[in-house]
Amino acid sequence: MDWDRLRETVSQSLNRKETLLALWSGDNSCHVATWRAGDTARVSESAIGPGPFIRPSTYGYWGLWGLEEEAPPGLWHGPRQRLRVTGRGTHLMPLGPVRADVAESIRYELAVFGDDIHGLRLYPGYKRRHVVQLMTGQSVDRALALAERITGTSPVAHAWAFSQAVEDAWDLQVPEPAAQFRTVLAELERLASHLGDLALLASSTGTVTAAADLYRQKEAVLRFNALLTGHRYLRGFVSPGGIRRAPHAGSADLAAMLDAVEREFASIRQALERTNSFLDRLHGAGQIPADQLSGLDLTGFVAKAAGMRADLRWDRPYGAYGALVAEREPCRVTQPDAFGRYWVRAEEVAQSVQFLRRLAWPRTTDAQFLSAPVNREEPGVGYGLVEAPRGRLFYRIEAAGDTVRHAVIDTASRRNWPAVPFAMAARNIMQDFPIIDASFALAVSSLDL
Repeated sequence: MDWDRLRETVSQSLNRKETLLALWSGDNSCHVATWRAGDTARVSESAIGPGPFIRPSTYGYWGLWGLEEEAPPGLWHGPRQRLRVTGRGTHLMPLGPVRADVAESIRYELAVFGDDIHGLRLYPGYKRRHVVQLMTGQSVDRALALAERITGTSPVAHAWAFSQAVEDAWDLQVPEPAAQFRTVLAELERLASHLGDLALLASSTGTVTAAADLYRQKEAVLRFNALLTGHRYLRGFVSPGGIRRAPHAGSADLAAMLDAVEREFASIRQALERTNSFLDRLHGAGQIPADQLSGLDLTGFVAKAAGMRADLRWDRPYGAYGALVAEREPCRVTQPDAFGRYWVRAEEVAQSVQFLRRLAWPRTTDAQFLSAPVNREEPGVGYGLVEAPRGRLFYRIEAAGDTVRHAVIDTASRRNWPAVPFAMAARNIMQDFPIIDASFALAVSSLDL
């Protein structure tokens, strides 16, 4: 790989205040996709040759982008590079890859002195599924089904980003009712995802009653999803060109569900924020050091907890978000610790309820939800950018006819995982580990693609 050219390309993009979306290999060269916030034009793509592309889980996230002369300690490492600790009283504590409950497989290696955490290295890759390779050569419908199953927290976001990319490649226009209803589905997904994350965070601090109540709220949203679309996690609805069919439930059913969730969530949140044992465990836990924030490409609620305006619904509105976000700002706070990440998601639960109340309910037939068929025999490349519950999601799809020839996927969890070692080693103790882990709520499946 031409590291000097990669470093030069990245530096130029940063000077233009562009966001680095993805890096991949193809046609014997390395490619970089970038985009600038506020710019609704197409994503920019540059070729840097020759390849091959080096996976971040193998050789280092920072070295991958060429942003630093030396990679900071405690990020990605190859299978033979193990964390070494020295000094009297220090020792290495491995955790995983098989760990608590149904948690995904990833290995943590913590350097500890007594109860103090002094370092962390992560070792993913134990259950890589090769989703991108499986998509290659598949029909668009089969590739879409794979995209929806990358993670259970955001099937709508993956389906929407995939569909955006295919629509861009095929030059398809999405009917207005479909754009409205896609937004409804996306906010329902965000609502369920945040409620589940907050329940996990409450459980990690020992506030099990609040956790049970939050899980009950999530279940109410999932049951409404099943009533609305026939699927609790909203799979099989979003499709290139629109959505597949009209919703089963009506706006009155949605309003009743939102009333119950809004009322009960406000009560649960008030109780949590009056519980000292909950607040004491969050404040200061897992704080990302200030000197690392500028070098980490954070996204989603992790970035917004650090005061960043990092939300594609505002930065690059799509679907029906243009009208929804015009009168308010993203939820953010300058407190990059477990409490800040809790606060942003709690605020976004209330925000999603407000958005769902404002969205117009589509009243049309199934046929009016999908674009008319087009001649798509010519090969084309398209890009999709969507704000998933955990942050920015990027797809690049190259399609010829009805076949996917190449796919690139970059997820929010992949962007936020490099922050975990810094947050863990910032004056925390072993008892903070599950709280910090829950506060990030990162998906290993979105990293081990």
